[in-house]
Amino acid sequence: MITLKNEYMTCSFDENKGQLREISRGGLTLGFDGLGFDFGCDEKMAVGLLEYQSMLEFRTWNLPGIVPTGAEFDLIPAEYTYDEKSFTADFHLEKARVKLYYELEGEALKVRLEIANLTSSPLYLNTCAFVLGLNQVEDVVFDFPANTPIQHCHAAELKPLEAVQTGLINFAVHTALPGGDFNLLFIDDIEKWGCGVYRDETCTRYVYDAGLEMDLAPESVCEVGTLYLMPCEAGAQNPYLQIRDLTARLGYTPCTGGIHEGVMYSCHPSGTMDAGFPLKTDLFEYADYLPTLKKMGVDHVWLLPVFEHNEEGVYHSNDQSVIDPRYGGEEGCKYFCHKAHELGMTVLFDYVPHGPAPEFPVAKDNPEWPAKRRDGSLQDEWECVSMDYNHPGYQEYTTRLVHDHVKRFGVDGARIDCAMGGLSNWRPYRDNRPSGNSVLAGVHITEAIRSGFLRGGKKSFILPENFNPLPNYYHCTDLFYGMNLYRAFVDLQPLLSSDPAQYAALLTDFLEREAWITPPNYHKMRFLGNHDTVSWVWQSARAVDCYGAGAARALFALIALMDGVPMIYQGDEDPSLYGGKGENLTAYFTLLFGHRKAFIPKGNSTEWLHTNSPLMAFVREGEVMVLINLSQNRQEYDFAGRQVRLLAASAENGQGAEDTVTLGRIPAYGYQIVRCL
Repeated sequence: MITLKNEYMTCSFDENKGQLREISRGGLTLGFDGLGFDFGCDEKMAVGLLEYQSMLEFRTWNLPGIVPTGAEFDLIPAEYTYDEKSFTADFHLEKARVKLYYELEGEALKVRLEIANLTSSPLYLNTCAFVLGLNQVEDVVFDFPANTPIQHCHAAELKPLEAVQTGLINFAVHTALPGGDFNLLFIDDIEKWGCGVYRDETCTRYVYDAGLEMDLAPESVCEVGTLYLMPCEAGAQNPYLQIRDLTARLGYTPCTGGIHEGVMYSCHPSGTMDAGFPLKTDLFEYADYLPTLKKMGVDHVWLLPVFEHNEEGVYHSNDQSVIDPRYGGEEGCKYFCHKAHELGMTVLFDYVPHGPAPEFPVAKDNPEWPAKRRDGSLQDEWECVSMDYNHPGYQEYTTRLVHDHVKRFGVDGARIDCAMGGLSNWRPYRDNRPSGNSVLAGVHITEAIRSGFLRGGKKSFILPENFNPLPNYYHCTDLFYGMNLYRAFVDLQPLLSSDPAQYAALLTDFLEREAWITPPNYHKMRFLGNHDTVSWVWQSARAVDCYGAGAARALFALIALMDGVPMIYQGDEDPSLYGGKGENLTAYFTLLFGHRKAFIPKGNSTEWLHTNSPLMAFVREGEVMVLINLSQNRQEYDFAGRQVRLLAASAENGQGAEDTVTLGRIPAYGYQIVRCL
């Protein structure tokens, strides 16, 4: 056996097959069936561990699928080298050489993969996967913290060779074992990736499948992502917190100094997307609604795109430098922003960097900016070009566009549409690879828009539409677009009426793990619906229609009183705004947001409490406890003999503000805020 060792762990490799066999740390020993790899090469898999899937027709939201074949990884390295801290295995395939570089890096074993072209012709590469085999199936319980599916999965209960795959790009998998825990992290700074776990007869196998797309030139080399294996011995630090600590040591830290607090309202002067934008008002007229929003407790107004657009809709902007005359043009926008600022509110524009229809000047006059297919034709999505966010000319154009909006209108921040990147560009700028117009490009366009505000002297207030809780975006994101929590709400929806106690338990567990793995100063936007989800994706309905008015109120209280920035979509307060029927919730939101501002300490800390009941319970900043009843029956909470002072409640229930109590009584779908004495 070949052994690597540092002060934290010992790793052993098979001397004949060059494969990882064991990692030991303290009292924990993990046995492995090795680390295999597979990648698409000239339209078939090079090794055959996974089924081939072309990515050429993928849309921006598609992730590489994980379909195992059951084949074994039986390649033997042509050579290997090692010293005390590193091991390199060199595998020679028919057309390519693959090197796996193992290196001890603190408390983790770091693995890099490199592909080299051994032929005299370009190699068409399509996906590249790491496949790690843990020599255990029984008693293996894994989960994807901050991602879906949200439950803890038992490997022994999986059907053989059927992978459990995450709904969003996933960087961390946690596994609980009888003798300790095991974290597996993957970060690719260039392309998106799929993540999943499956089992065979003897092993639990973890797969990270990078969405690599490129033509690798003869005698050229490319690297694809980095894998980190982290054993966590029993009784040591919380293993989820070790995920947070490792990403921090790798240099992924949130930006500071921006805007992270307040209540957000998403809207458009013409009305709501689910109603087909029926109001036809302009920004002059819509400004009259700002005092109502301010009174309700709204701090930030996110305007859906108001730029010049064709009949396809507001997200088909022709020229983002022009405010559409339908919405009052230049003067209407100035007026709206001025009125918002007079009320102490900020305004966010919704930028659409994916690009206009191909006949419009931004695309037509800059032919090197739009992404191209393999045959050189334009990539297109939603009848628009897909811009290459990695092109420095397009980045500077975008920065100047934003800076100009700051000067003209005083706009304060940005929601960024499609910030997870665009479609692969087979005519990339310089040495970028086609699949670089994904995660790498998403980060670049976010940085470009942020730079426009900083140039204009504004605080950073950046909300990229990045569904995926990835460390790559930490440094340029003021608010993470919390689609992962929304997806948890969707997955759990059937339980809310049938078993609210189980709903509360699963949601508490999800939120607790999310809090553990993300930096304490990484701020999140929380919502029950947005313009997309009420119109055409997932629930395709309003929260009040999905859950009923009572349960929706309870969930609105949850997102308003936990950490993060709550966002409600136009009409959530008044269904008549989208042609709906039902209770007007303006007074409820006014009370709720008022309680948030008066009694919830500023900060980003939430300690989640497990109640074994339909109550969601958490402590904010170590000072204030919040209790939210997710059921239609009154619930009680015993403060275990401690006296607490009732600060606020959603409804009277025999307990008044400033009462000192030892038992909380929370009415159906109500909430209470208390301070421990």
